[in-house]
Amino acid sequence: MRTPSHSCTLARRRSWIAAVVCVIGLLIQAKAAEAANPLGIAFKDTANVSLYGQPTGMVIAGRCNRNDPAFDQARRNGAEVLLYVSATARPDARVCALDNELYLNDPTRVPLWPYPSEGQRVSYPKTHMTDMRPGSPWILHVVDYVEQLMREGKVDGVFLDAMGARSWDKLADWSNWPQAERDVWTDGNIDLVRRLDERRRAIDPKFIIVTNGYWDRGDARGLDGERYVDGIMLEHPKAGSSWHLKQASKPFSDLGHRRVLVVATDHEAAQEWAKAAGVTHVSDQAGGARQYAHPTEPPIAFEPLHDRAAAAAE
Repeated sequence: MRTPSHSCTLARRRSWIAAVVCVIGLLIQAKAAEAANPLGIAFKDTANVSLYGQPTGMVIAGRCNRNDPAFDQARRNGAEVLLYVSATARPDARVCALDNELYLNDPTRVPLWPYPSEGQRVSYPKTHMTDMRPGSPWILHVVDYVEQLMREGKVDGVFLDAMGARSWDKLADWSNWPQAERDVWTDGNIDLVRRLDERRRAIDPKFIIVTNGYWDRGDARGLDGERYVDGIMLEHPKAGSSWHLKQASKPFSDLGHRRVLVVATDHEAAQEWAKAAGVTHVSDQAGGARQYAHPTEPPIAFEPLHDRAAAAAE
């Protein structure tokens, strides 16, 4: 099929009227390509999940409920379902049987971050940070776990929580880490998504990888991670923040299904972030365990997405 630019070149040669029509068409296409879609977070139950069961809708399933039939039905109706995965921290105690599969069926067996001494770093209450050194046995296990998800085909991708070039959690106290320790953690996070990207390109290139964390830590060290993921989540960004707008507009992976998610602070903020360049999905779930239990009603209308590999091939 001819590309729009080639068609417009021919149109310009034929007549200025056809050229104007073509330019208008390109503007409409560009506007549609930038339109965002609804995102729902269902960490506890599946209330309202069916509302997202439309082409271009997206739902993130929780660590314990991914086998609920509501997610399968949403997928059948066209939605993308991502599975929540917490690889950079493990719970101190068993959460549920499904979640326990990731944590070696016993969270106490999970290798912990060895600096400044093993098991000292905590990023979230009742958890401990895991051994994210490049090539660690834990990273290799996580890659194998996600590979199995790719092969099962029951979800469309993974949502990797608290992963990126640095830890943003207050309890982690990143600003007081020695530089060498920071660099190893950054390199390990990149190593994990690089390995995941390598597996999905071999098994299922349509598999989506999104991180709830930025790959820009203030220097160039983590930026390489961006090319291995389809996008990131901006969780409760400040309205009009130039830094967040910059993160949202980055290109990320070249696989053709770019996904940049925004969880806004309220309904109006979600509608505003839906207009931001690069944003593909928005939610108005304010946050916290109760708000993330299940999706609200979609905060915006469903719109076509033109960044998918299938759409690009049409």
